[in-house]
Amino acid sequence: MNKTIRRSTREVIFKVYSRCLAEYRAGRISSELDNVFQRTADMTGKSVSTVRRIVVEAVKNNAVFSTPGKHRKGRPRKQLDNFNICAIRQKVHSFYTVKKQVPTLRNLLPVVKEDLGFDGSREHLRKVLISLGFKYKKCQSERGALIEKTNISAKREDYLKIIIDNRNLPVELRKDVIYIDASYLHQSYKLQKCWQSINVSRVKQNGFRDKRYIIVLAGNEKGFVPNTLLSFSGTNKNDDCHSEMNKRNFTKWVKKKLIPNLPEASIVVMDNSFYHSIVLNKAPTSASKISDIKMWLTENDIAYDITLKKPQLLMLVKQHKPEPSYEIDEILEAHGHTVARIPPYHCDLNPVELIWEIAKQKITSLNVGSIDIKEAAEFAFQDISVADWDNSCKDVMKIEREYYERGITLYDDIDSLATNMMISSSDETSESESEDDGISTSMDVDFSEVEYLEDHLLDE
Repeated sequence: MNKTIRRSTREVIFKVYSRCLAEYRAGRISSELDNVFQRTADMTGKSVSTVRRIVVEAVKNNAVFSTPGKHRKGRPRKQLDNFNICAIRQKVHSFYTVKKQVPTLRNLLPVVKEDLGFDGSREHLRKVLISLGFKYKKCQSERGALIEKTNISAKREDYLKIIIDNRNLPVELRKDVIYIDASYLHQSYKLQKCWQSINVSRVKQNGFRDKRYIIVLAGNEKGFVPNTLLSFSGTNKNDDCHSEMNKRNFTKWVKKKLIPNLPEASIVVMDNSFYHSIVLNKAPTSASKISDIKMWLTENDIAYDITLKKPQLLMLVKQHKPEPSYEIDEILEAHGHTVARIPPYHCDLNPVELIWEIAKQKITSLNVGSIDIKEAAEFAFQDISVADWDNSCKDVMKIEREYYERGITLYDDIDSLATNMMISSSDETSESESEDDGISTSMDVDFSEVEYLEDHLLDE
């Protein structure tokens, strides 16, 4: 382990270097300049690179040195789950609709600490809010306020309109709403603590950590969609199951498992994972080659002058860019179904998240001894009842209604409380140019360890 070189030692090393350099310039030693560093290193017992860093520090600070500070670990923070993160958004909205106050970090932090048990700092809360799609904007009165990005709130309103309009239809006209999602389980997934006899030292737990399973499911208030539960093994150590679930596997599951078992003319609800959102005829971006931009313009019957430079071509693309059309939507729509996408950062609108929590509690209680985690998962999902699904969907419907009813007054409340808000045109431009609006469609994901689904896995 490298030891910290204190200020006094740094001064001595620099003085030795200065003496060696003076001798070199006076011609007392016949060597190259680089050897001055080597000679200093030999005389002080330090490496050449260390001597060079100290010399650079001396030149930068006029030969004034200081001992580097210690790298102390901060206290561990409690990890926020999806429900707590969504609850923070609800608190921000409640400032506008209930408290009739402009939310800031200063007045929001004590509220989330008291009501949600948030144990992070003000900076941690700021990062969470940014990840939820909020921006901190300054008013003309020099006050700041948290404002949700327009594209996020617009997507939420679009989604709620589809779902609530369907729920308000007569029963005979109402479509089934089917929720889908994917998650993962490690072979070592287990309870951290359990009750046990004082005569037993510990409960033997499954200790394998190298294997995990990706699980995909679909369901609604009537329970699981029959024959759609899928699990397959993966080897990627990344904690995000989306690094192993991909377009090929997801599309195969939709075609062979989901569509054959869906009720007629269903609304299929999914999140904004990249494999749900592969865009057809994707418009070029600033990273595209000029030849690709021209090809896209030609294929879409958009006239352009061949003498135009890349920035001018991109402006043409922007002017004629169509609304994104997704591959998976076309597949489902061809079979008479409708796709509704949960807005970014709104996991509280998916009851599958609640089903995962129930399932994982059951799995941890079963994962004892040498039982295979896949077998434990199958037992757990079989034990999840229609009542579990019904209760989870009712909880989500309540949240939908709260979002919907709050939206009627939320935006007026924001306007009235932050009427002097300065929304610069640059902010609006950067927002409109956010092509994916929270949807990750990048295909630059490492699939080197992905296990592609064999056909027999989907024929079971």
